[in-house]
Amino acid sequence: MQSALGGMIWVVLAPLFYAGMSSSAKLAGAHLSVWQIGAGRFVLGLVLVPILVRFLGLSLWGKQRFLLSVRGLCGAMAFLLLVAAFQRIPLSLAMVLFYLYPAFTALLSPWLAGEPTSRGAWLFIIGALTGSTIILWPSGFAGGGFDWGHLFALSGSVMCAITLLLVRRLGKENNIYTLFYYLCLAGTVASFGPLLVQEGPLLPMSPVAWFQLAAVALFSVGAQLSINQALMHIPAPKVSVMMTAEVPLVACFGIIFLGEPVSSRLFVGGLLIFISGIGLNILPAKSIFLKRNPELPLTTRRRSVGGE
Repeated sequence: MQSALGGMIWVVLAPLFYAGMSSSAKLAGAHLSVWQIGAGRFVLGLVLVPILVRFLGLSLWGKQRFLLSVRGLCGAMAFLLLVAAFQRIPLSLAMVLFYLYPAFTALLSPWLAGEPTSRGAWLFIIGALTGSTIILWPSGFAGGGFDWGHLFALSGSVMCAITLLLVRRLGKENNIYTLFYYLCLAGTVASFGPLLVQEGPLLPMSPVAWFQLAAVALFSVGAQLSINQALMHIPAPKVSVMMTAEVPLVACFGIIFLGEPVSSRLFVGGLLIFISGIGLNILPAKSIFLKRNPELPLTTRRRSVGGE
């Protein structure tokens, strides 16, 4: 009973932390560059994970290090692209478009994970793509059209899908902290290069900026630890469905606290994407790789489990 209750507490905290991270990243965009936000998020994980791994007696560097590095880079790019989208389009719209990643995961899975796309998945894939078309179809009203912010959100979604599929291949031989460490390592490298050559200041210039950067970093680590704890007590498919709560939480923050507009197209298209994403999350995986390794947990149905 206590184990189940503890799992429920952690699974409730996880989407709240992820929503906090996304909302903080949106607010930080008013004072910080994408590279400063990325460095702030990833450096803290880079410092903390080795300490946690040593305390738990786990391996840090893992196996298949090249693929781990590629997966880390894809996850880091997904986050950086999402932050770039936050700075150009409304938070609620960016999150809805980013949530296309379950559809992209299903589309790419035959090539990257040996998972044939099931017939049942196609209905949800079509639903998600229809939702994005409703949102992005050009018109003279708010919510229609396509610009760099939309492209960044969609590109981040694709990178997230690739990240999840690589985790499915790597999760059998590597613990979740190793996956998270490579994400932070790749993200730190990817952020510091552009950060060192950008025209603006290297460090935040105001207390508010420092506070927002710290919030992104702390919410990120809290989210990672909470979902790991949840997965120890609750089956991964149930956790993945609970994690979809991040999307309406972030959308509500953008609409209520940031005053972002909500068009009928965004509402209808977002609802289609959200429902389709839940449907894809609860479908059983038919992976050749997973059949060979049935004990591998399906933690990869959630974007941030060692991923973005």
